[in-house]
Amino acid sequence: MRIVEKLLYGIGGLLALILLFIALCSRNPDIAVKIGERLGKTDENMEDVEEDPVGSYAIKTTVTQGEQPAAESPDPEDEEEEKPLDIPKKVAALTGYIPVKSTGTEVSQAKADEILETLGKGKTGDGLTFDEEFYPYYAMLNETQKALYRQIYANADDMQKNFSPVTDITANDLKNAFTAVVSDHPELFWVDTAYKYKYVPLGQVADITLVFNITANDIEGSKSKFEDAAKQIMDQTYGSYTDYDKEREAHDALIQSVQYDANAPMNQSAYSALVYGRTVCAGYARALQYVLMQLDIPCYYVMGYAGQNHAWNIVKLEDGQYYNVDSTWDDTNPNTYDYFNCSDADYAGNHVRRDLSIYLPACRGNRYSGLEVNPSQTPVTPVTPPTPPPATTTTTTTTTTTPPTGTATAGGTTVPDNNTANITVQTVRGSEEGYIGDIYDYYIACFQEMMATDDDNVSFDLIITDKDLWDDIYKAYGDGDVQDGFIERYLVEKHRNSCVMSVTAQEREDGSWLLSHTAEVN
Repeated sequence: MRIVEKLLYGIGGLLALILLFIALCSRNPDIAVKIGERLGKTDENMEDVEEDPVGSYAIKTTVTQGEQPAAESPDPEDEEEEKPLDIPKKVAALTGYIPVKSTGTEVSQAKADEILETLGKGKTGDGLTFDEEFYPYYAMLNETQKALYRQIYANADDMQKNFSPVTDITANDLKNAFTAVVSDHPELFWVDTAYKYKYVPLGQVADITLVFNITANDIEGSKSKFEDAAKQIMDQTYGSYTDYDKEREAHDALIQSVQYDANAPMNQSAYSALVYGRTVCAGYARALQYVLMQLDIPCYYVMGYAGQNHAWNIVKLEDGQYYNVDSTWDDTNPNTYDYFNCSDADYAGNHVRRDLSIYLPACRGNRYSGLEVNPSQTPVTPVTPPTPPPATTTTTTTTTTTPPTGTATAGGTTVPDNNTANITVQTVRGSEEGYIGDIYDYYIACFQEMMATDDDNVSFDLIITDKDLWDDIYKAYGDGDVQDGFIERYLVEKHRNSCVMSVTAQEREDGSWLLSHTAEVN
């Protein structure tokens, strides 16, 4: 009987504790939310938006390495222990892929309900289909994520930035669907590999905001340049009858026309390689993917690691087999075929797939491996694209007039209506006098100045050509474009979390403008 009594007392005590916990949660729902987040949320990239004392906003961006897809992950016990990679010195620095980044802002349930009620879904993508042979990332997703993939693709193609999700989704659903879209579709070159979203405490996503790069300002002109540049490479394949011959010609034409440049603008896009002729591994891989897809050859974008974050391609040829192609590492002096049409076994010592790419087909082909002969080892001087005029840092005495100004911060910006003299910078145009006069060159100059130091407080001066350019810079901050030009990339490269930059503009006697930059970095 005593045992039964003790057991009943124990059960009664446990029930009392449970009832006490339920009562606490009903009086303070935040307790349940926090416990749920601690137990259930592992890597949802939830970002904080902090309001500063003067009312502007600084978005703290956390750089992530991507998330696993909803598909079943491989059993760790079945995986071989990852071995140290052996990266050849001559290609060790030829990397530069930046994983997809997300910026999340938590909102109340009431605010989320308001967003869902007032914000449209834009294009839903209903009726769109994607062939698994050419769009393998779509096939990896579950049905909810596929619906979101179709919606993201349709809105990106229609140039719609902001929309509510077509179905109830979590941050993880959004990450997988967005990653799949940008990995399957190199033709969407105006879409950056970053996005923003709002979510409620329990995790449901309320809205999605795509980030477009500068090519979106003249999308028809940009598409024309992009397609013309791709056609120049495709023209090199005329007279080739097999997929292998076309692939080899496209590979050769690409690395002959492109130069590796870690500071190239928009270097995560195919546009940087095809139009600018300067890029990093991500640009090489997306450019080859686009060209081969236009030639009706299945070609996939691979996200991975090769000493640093790295991207390359998988190509399917006539034998029905898959092959790895790393055009970036073949673009050396002289060019090689060392990383062309290789098996996974060939790549095992220096390439590791990551994120959704682990689900791409295995590369076991050998029929089209090792058929090429490397060119003579006599060094060949590469054709170098014209370089932008150097950014001028100066302390020249200036004549100050009343310039248009405003204050803003990298990230969400608040620009006053009075157009006064301080701002948080980003834009420009190229110039015959050596002053910065192009928006891309301005991004490059700011990026180089920021990368040149590890200090938490950075100051530098740049001279731009004229007031029109200053007006464009001011507008860029008002539109929130600043972090998409160079700040996000700087944060990734320097492994920093946030940057708030301010700029003061002064007109000079010759009509140019001196921009004085100060940045606080954490």
